[in-house]
Amino acid sequence: MQKLTALNRTLVALGLIAALTLPSASFSQSASAADIAKLQESLQAMRDAYEQRINALEQKITTLQQQNAKAATPRAAVTPANSAKPSTATLPTAVITQAPQTPAAASTASTAIPAVAPAPTMARGVVLPKVGAFTPEISLILDGKYSAQSQNPESLRRGFIPSGGESVPRGFSLGESEFAFAGTVDNLFRAEARLVLGQDGTDFSVALEEAFFETINLPAGLKVKAGKFFSNVGYLNNKHPHEWDFVDLPLAYKAFFGGQLNNTGGQLSWVAPLDNMYLRFGAEIGQGMHYPNSNNFNENKPRLGTIFAKLGGDVGTTASWQGGLSYVGASTGGRPSISSLNDTDTFDFSGNTNILIADFVYKWIPKAGQSFKLQGEAFWNTQKGTATINTAVPYGACESGSCTGNPYNNTQSGFYVQGIYQFMPNWRVGYRFDQLYGGNSNYGFGSGTFAGSALESWNPTRNTVMLDWANSENSMFRLQLATDTSYGPGKTNNQVFLQYIMSLGAHGAHKF
Repeated sequence: MQKLTALNRTLVALGLIAALTLPSASFSQSASAADIAKLQESLQAMRDAYEQRINALEQKITTLQQQNAKAATPRAAVTPANSAKPSTATLPTAVITQAPQTPAAASTASTAIPAVAPAPTMARGVVLPKVGAFTPEISLILDGKYSAQSQNPESLRRGFIPSGGESVPRGFSLGESEFAFAGTVDNLFRAEARLVLGQDGTDFSVALEEAFFETINLPAGLKVKAGKFFSNVGYLNNKHPHEWDFVDLPLAYKAFFGGQLNNTGGQLSWVAPLDNMYLRFGAEIGQGMHYPNSNNFNENKPRLGTIFAKLGGDVGTTASWQGGLSYVGASTGGRPSISSLNDTDTFDFSGNTNILIADFVYKWIPKAGQSFKLQGEAFWNTQKGTATINTAVPYGACESGSCTGNPYNNTQSGFYVQGIYQFMPNWRVGYRFDQLYGGNSNYGFGSGTFAGSALESWNPTRNTVMLDWANSENSMFRLQLATDTSYGPGKTNNQVFLQYIMSLGAHGAHKF
């Protein structure tokens, strides 16, 4: 660098000498002392500016060398000054502190070839060795909870067929900790797999949550996806738990899907080539192995189908919105869907389930560190079929043993609406209201058959507030309070939740 500077300065000096000594008739004959002084002043200004540029370039090179040295240093050797918190202008995605991907941007991103991952560093996370020209990445999401509840969360919710919907146990527990492996396969495909570590009482288990491939850069806005994955129906269904704004799912998801709709099958979707709007249509076919289906494993005919449509756009430069309509059709086929009423009794449903979903979300980000999100979904769940009670004790006119009712048609519904406000960088507050309507059907049995049981009609509500804080996009803590009447009259469940979420490794951007 010193040799380069000396050479440049020598060239400048030679240029000055040449300019002053080259013969010029007009210059040598008529140049006055004032003209010479003016020329010398201009040349001095040029030399000063040139030296300033050289010094600036030297400083940039020195800064880059220092940054490279820091990046190569293991995390344990980083000094406190270098590991200070990011400025408040850095907005953690865990609390919507960076601008969300708009629907229009999401349509472009869904068909673009993902960039090749940068070189692995301790600061970035764990990156696997390259396979061909592309680099798969892995990440780990840690989720832990503490809860205090006035009712036993293992109790059945009143008024709805038990679906196995998730509930948070009392005390300390491990939530859904997630291990993800994802990457681009080649110029046409990408693949992703997610394993979940869960807790069931004193036992811990590892389950496959998602494992699928999808196409990239297909013509005409088309995309094909196949494997095991979350359905694109509704708004919240394809979001992973660490993306939720509350500790748990809305009541409608628990009642009608038993959690989230996740199955093995295929999906075909199309994004319209619009400049100022996002329009997407899609259809899915699945084997149907969980509620609202029965276990359809090892059957030739898939028994789950969905159709969805999404429409969205931007409102000025600070807001965006998206709305959707979805339909789910499920059949039990020749195997009934079996739900446990208690340790000895079961409710076996055989027939068809049709679910219609309407969803809407609006996001507003007027400036860095401030945002608001309004979100809601409504469900209409219609079941047509017959039910059989297998019981050790009488249910009304049904004696102990097996009792089958008449064919029935029952429609239940529910909705939730929530608002999330980020009032300062890293801090958010939110409120959610849930409502379910159990309908008036006796599932084909006589009036009063299910009086006092989990299947007796009931219209529960729930009110939830939360406050969360994210130190960065990789760490978040949440406090949540709720009153839930799902367990029946006089059984309000007052809940207090504490939650932490920690993210390690490379993690893709969240969906809109």
